[in-house]
Amino acid sequence: MKLEKDKKIDIKELLKDLENYRPRRRGWHWREQVKNQRLESFEYYETSESLKNSIPLPAANHFNNIDPQPNNIITTEIASGRFEDDIRRMRMAAWHGADHIMVIRTAGQSHFDGLIEGTPEGVGGVPITRKQLRATRKALDLIEDEVGRPINFHSYVSGVAGPEVAVLFAEEGVNGAHQDPQYNVLYRNINMLRSFVDAAEAKSIMAWADMVQIDGAHNANATAREAWKVMPELMVQHAINTMYSVKAGMAKENICLSTVPPTAPPAPCLRIDLPYAVALRELFKEYKMRAQMNTKYIESSTREATVTHVLNLLISCLTSADIQSTITPDEGRNVPWHYYNVQAVDTAKQALVGMDGLKEIVQIKRGGPFEEKVRELKERAVLFLEEIQEVGGYFKAVEQGFFVDSGMFPERNEDG
Repeated sequence: MKLEKDKKIDIKELLKDLENYRPRRRGWHWREQVKNQRLESFEYYETSESLKNSIPLPAANHFNNIDPQPNNIITTEIASGRFEDDIRRMRMAAWHGADHIMVIRTAGQSHFDGLIEGTPEGVGGVPITRKQLRATRKALDLIEDEVGRPINFHSYVSGVAGPEVAVLFAEEGVNGAHQDPQYNVLYRNINMLRSFVDAAEAKSIMAWADMVQIDGAHNANATAREAWKVMPELMVQHAINTMYSVKAGMAKENICLSTVPPTAPPAPCLRIDLPYAVALRELFKEYKMRAQMNTKYIESSTREATVTHVLNLLISCLTSADIQSTITPDEGRNVPWHYYNVQAVDTAKQALVGMDGLKEIVQIKRGGPFEEKVRELKERAVLFLEEIQEVGGYFKAVEQGFFVDSGMFPERNEDG
């Protein structure tokens, strides 16, 4: 089967002989930087190889249709609820520059104690099954050939059946996954002991498959009443999962922190979010950064969401983002539409290319109040971790409501 750029993917053809299809590669692929790349009249400092087939930005027709690709992996989150639509959306996103396809699970699958079969429809995401994974990986292998760049396929290994799902992913060529036992404990009310035992098993399987892991700390941003007050806790959650992952055998270069700028306008977000971003990268310099756009403070206005996301991208540019995740600007009002997946990818590509080489001429002003804030956040995080030890460990801290409290540590409002 070969794709033709002016024809839709034939899903029936894709499903033929699916039982004999096997993924052609294992492990994650990072973009390769092309230093001082010249495209037409311009020189780029932070770009990767251009695609064989792509859709440039709208204004590119004034620049001989060049389509520079940033160094950062660019993520799109797919959540149609139907795997056929998922595949079509993936192809659109890949043509626009996404090479990390994150497939959202159907609502409630994290509580399924086992695997499911077939290709049923889902709600807010797609049911993850062997057939769905294999058909999707087969489609992505074809799309890779079409656009001329490896595409990373990603889903979720947190939840009740973590080890079973990890084996499934390793067998079916999934390249990356969320895995964090704290997701089970704090956000899904799953048994704590089982969650950590299962996580150790799942992480060891992911390590064998050379999969990239993203943690679940970003959920605290989305859950907390005032997200800017959980920054110390976020660092603690990152620390627990990264060290647990290392102990389970994962390579540090495959462990990614899921970091989100906590605030959005009308708050003075850059002044709040930038010290946090710097503190995080200094504490966890051995690990990769997956920068997600803010999802908590989004309403129905796609314009407002896009401006917030561009401010998030500025932070990524001034600090670092190995993976730049995108959030559709319509996520605040509905399950994302196809069109907005493309809009989000284009927003990231446009902003990152527009800020190419910015650090050559702009630097974060260190020292003074900024430096004090960076240090303060680190100190609060260390003290938070010490208090967990004092009360008897992580399980005791969860029982006492330490997490997702609306107070900025050491303040607690007893609503965690």
